[in-house]
Amino acid sequence: MAKAYSQAEANKKLDEGLKQIFESERYKELLNVMSKMTHYSVNNNILIAMQKPEATMVQGFTNWQDLGRHVNKGEKGIQILAPMIRKMDMEKIDPKTQKLALDKDGKVITSEQKVITGFKPVYVYDISQTNGKEIPSVRDFINREMSNDEHISKLYKDFFEHVKESFPIREDETDKGVGGYFRPSTNEIVISKTENENDSLKFRVLVHEYAHAMLHNKESEMKDLPRGHKEAQAESVAYIVSQHYGLDTGDTSLGYIATWSQDIELARKAIGEVQQVATDMISAIDELQRDKIQEFYMDNKKEYIESVEYLKNAFGVDLSKPSQEPNMQFELLDKNNGYVVSAKIEFNERSEEYHLKTDKNYRIPLYEVNPYGDYHIMNKELENGKQPNEPYKYVFDQIEVKESNNKFHLGLTDMNIAVSKEFNTKEEAEKSLLKVAVSQSLHEQSFLKGQLKENPNDQQIIEKIESNKLQVNYNVGNYLTHGTENTFVPKGNDGTTIGWSLMKNKSITDLDELKHYAFEKTKNMPSNKALRESINNSLESTIEKGEKEKQPKVKESVELER
Repeated sequence: MAKAYSQAEANKKLDEGLKQIFESERYKELLNVMSKMTHYSVNNNILIAMQKPEATMVQGFTNWQDLGRHVNKGEKGIQILAPMIRKMDMEKIDPKTQKLALDKDGKVITSEQKVITGFKPVYVYDISQTNGKEIPSVRDFINREMSNDEHISKLYKDFFEHVKESFPIREDETDKGVGGYFRPSTNEIVISKTENENDSLKFRVLVHEYAHAMLHNKESEMKDLPRGHKEAQAESVAYIVSQHYGLDTGDTSLGYIATWSQDIELARKAIGEVQQVATDMISAIDELQRDKIQEFYMDNKKEYIESVEYLKNAFGVDLSKPSQEPNMQFELLDKNNGYVVSAKIEFNERSEEYHLKTDKNYRIPLYEVNPYGDYHIMNKELENGKQPNEPYKYVFDQIEVKESNNKFHLGLTDMNIAVSKEFNTKEEAEKSLLKVAVSQSLHEQSFLKGQLKENPNDQQIIEKIESNKLQVNYNVGNYLTHGTENTFVPKGNDGTTIGWSLMKNKSITDLDELKHYAFEKTKNMPSNKALRESINNSLESTIEKGEKEKQPKVKESVELER
């Protein structure tokens, strides 16, 4: 377990990081990180900039799963700090007297409060360290809108009016080379109408001067700071905001920050103020573009809404009441690799959306669970903690080999929807279908055994397990001998042992490859002793046939409409 830090230790770690950034002249890298990670504290932005300054979007391991992406194997996480919070009884302070609050008996009043007791390291990963579904970014969307002259002109005028609510502001002629200025004595902002060629330049100047107004107005404690310090802060804010919206940052001058390295405590305070003002400004600018942002979210939430409707219509799952988790578990087919898994519906308070969590703690975004997503619902496994009465649907009841444009797919029997990649031959597609059948029967067995642990005397479950054992053996034998003149009949639990080896070793596609793997490639591995015994037991039932009986459950190809 990673070491936890006290407040003092955390501050020391952050100060060392900030000192490194100044000494290696990487301050702009920090600003770049701050422009993209507006929801992270300045302290964690410092840590991200130290470790991966090119990061553009970071999330925790499971948060990436919620978004339909997965961290690549072997990736090194970016360490940030999360507060450790405890509830403690604290002495209450009277807000008027600022002294200890007393009750009628003169005793000090205490109240339970959340207190930060330290910080623990946690790990996040940049989007470049993940793979999976493309993540539409509202920031990228708005950046594209910013390149539209009409949009930026409207935004400049709206932002101008927003600033007017707090500070006197006007457009006027200025001296050559002066794009605008802030006058601390009157708190007035002036934007040049003669030195700025377009509204995009005016917008950037307004961001800079508004930063001065927010940080260095005549009521501010920072009004008497050196001019260079003020300029560095305002320019830093303008740089963050401009970078956030993809605007030209111009010839950014940050000369004064060289002196900040001599006083790290002052530097961290100054940068904290920069981030606060930049974040507030971005929030205000986003609010002025609310209609555009809502348009983006509605467009990108379309798939999620469609999945909610699909679950309601097809399975009676009502997700209309946020945070109420339906007590329901599904058997899912992962269309990308042909595996069958269990998953239950959960509510994510952070995203305020539902997702499915598999029995292996793997998260599946809800928008992937519909006829056109990456997962197909094969069966409803549990409803209100009990197995539903509806009949169990085997893979051959739902999926068949279909042909389209001289290519083959696995598709739903009652809908023109593919649930697999394309195959060049019908035999390849049939093998894939048989592999899905093996996966489903193994999955059903695991599920039933789990149910038996909870209900050890349930005779119905015991009978289902025995029936399933025959199904596993049948599916494993069919898969290994498909397209040959042999039959292979595992007995007892042998099909289960062999089947799990097939799931773990994708390269094994027939009986010869299985025997090579068990008796030659891994002959010295004690862990495969049971596999070798299962093969030997099954080989005793292998028989030669003049003409192999046609697979009864692999259906004929039909045209697949795309």
